[in-house]
Amino acid sequence: MTTALLADDEPVLLDELRTLLLEAWPALDIVACAHNGTQAQRLIAEHRPDLAFLDIRMPGIDGLALARLVPAGTQIVFVTAHAEHALEAFEHAAIDYLRKPVTPSRLALTVQRLQARLVCAPGATIVRQGPRFLQAWVGSNLRVIEMDQIALLRSELRHTRVTSFEGQALLLRTPLGELVAQLDPSLFWQVHRSAAINARAIERVERRDDGDWLVHLRGMADAVPVSRMHRGRFKGM
Repeated sequence: MTTALLADDEPVLLDELRTLLLEAWPALDIVACAHNGTQAQRLIAEHRPDLAFLDIRMPGIDGLALARLVPAGTQIVFVTAHAEHALEAFEHAAIDYLRKPVTPSRLALTVQRLQARLVCAPGATIVRQGPRFLQAWVGSNLRVIEMDQIALLRSELRHTRVTSFEGQALLLRTPLGELVAQLDPSLFWQVHRSAAINARAIERVERRDDGDWLVHLRGMADAVPVSRMHRGRFKGM
């Protein structure tokens, strides 16, 4: 049985995370819950859990500092309201980075990643699924968008504009073709030489009387044209 520890200094959020985790992963054994970093450090040393879900900003030892102290066998998932820590989190070999408030659908993706990692036997082939997040400087601020939150990628000359489900946008200094080659092809589909979409963002596909095809994405006013060479993606939908 897989064991886990949860750490968050906000009791309500800690209880919510515990409830959501048990709904998404009934077989998970949550062996301890901590309300600050110092308590979490002690409980991790005591229980040696397989997984640790750590808030980043906690009294005592913060989550990032605590990540340096956990045993090698404990996998880390950070849970935080602060997007600016994403880069440092993945530098600590975090398996995932959950933004508060945690939603059931987003947590389900985390559970899938964790389960796949835990059952992967030594020597097994791990399929590369591309980068976990994209980042770009906007003025003096570093902005980060997780790959699961990207809805649309559009080519702008030699740059790519990335738009999230929430409407956040980043302009990357990477051509669309080069970027798409790095992404998970089962999730990100190129539908035009100037556009690629997240398959989970598709609301409907429209075939117009004039022969044009358009993809409508959830929460976006403008439809995305589908070129003839990419229409095979949608046959049978």
